[in-house]
Amino acid sequence: MRYPDGGGLTAVERARRERSEAAEMFAVGVAPSQVARSLRVSRKSAYAWRAVWCEGGMEALRSKGPPGAASRMRPGWRE
Repeated sequence: MRYPDGGGLTAVERARRERSEAAEMFAVGVAPSQVARSLRVSRKSAYAWRAVWCEGGMEALRSKGPPGAASRMRPGWRE
């Protein structure tokens, strides 16, 4: 659920909370369109989350971290 002040959470924490709330709603049979409206996210996100949740449950909804390859920059290069 989106709050004007962010609810005191970081973006990562907010996404984690939204996905866990969505999983709980899917478990009791709430439609993705209703989940999207309730959590104030796009319907596309809610349908994608439901597909992932159906495949692998809550564990599948957890963030895999930032996309892309790991940085090759070494700490000494910043100087």
